[in-house]
Amino acid sequence: MDSSDKIAIRLSVIIVILSTIATFGGLFFSNIYRDNEFIKSVWFGNDVSTLFIIVPTMIASLFYMKKNSYRARLIWMGTLWYMLYNYIFYMYGAVFNKFFLLYVFIFTLSVYALILAIIQTDRKELLSRIKGSVPVKLISSFMIFFALIIGGLWIAQVLSFMMTNQVPPGITQTGHPAGVVFATDLSLLVSTLIVGAVLLWKKNYWGYLVSTISMTKCVFYPIVLVIGGFISYNRTGIWDAFMPVYIILWIGCLIAFVLLVKGIGTKDQSLNKADDKV
Repeated sequence: MDSSDKIAIRLSVIIVILSTIATFGGLFFSNIYRDNEFIKSVWFGNDVSTLFIIVPTMIASLFYMKKNSYRARLIWMGTLWYMLYNYIFYMYGAVFNKFFLLYVFIFTLSVYALILAIIQTDRKELLSRIKGSVPVKLISSFMIFFALIIGGLWIAQVLSFMMTNQVPPGITQTGHPAGVVFATDLSLLVSTLIVGAVLLWKKNYWGYLVSTISMTKCVFYPIVLVIGGFISYNRTGIWDAFMPVYIILWIGCLIAFVLLVKGIGTKDQSLNKADDKV
């Protein structure tokens, strides 16, 4: 294992520890979040998903990486992408609280761990493990569809504000003056989906890598939104009108994720092809 990988893994262990502290504190200490009830419900949903789904998944992927599982490596990078994406919202979207430095540390460590992991990923090894049966056009089409849905929803609300001067409910409900969700999704989520889809369609190495990392994150994040939505409705009576969209997109992400992960062989696929010829 290269030194870059060792550093990325050590950073991931720190991320696991810090995110466990942050989520546990958010769930069980009522004085951490100083936001309105709607946003507190969102943070609660995030914390439940991160503590009970993402953290165990990151730990499991690190464990199976030790057993030379290439699929585990890609899922590990997907959980780092989740942490990076998720804690942007805490840094910029949460009312300043006692865990602010934790959010900064988790985000920053996730950025560097993911960069190191990507740099150290062997291009030839990944391409050699790709099965020819991966339905790249189907997966790419879904990713473009996903990007158009999310991007279209946020851009439509921005354009509406430009014409009517009415701030979208998605911003007024947060009690926060900035469009943190719009900015983060349009700059990171939508662009990553489009770039990954285009490159995957062309069967490019970066297409497989970016798409698998992206779909790993996208399998988990709708769960955050659904849990947060139900908690918010229970506490405030405010129903998230986009809930059906989240569920539909989650189903699509799950299918794409399974197809991508199953398409990564446990051994060099070129050897299988050679065996077939013999």
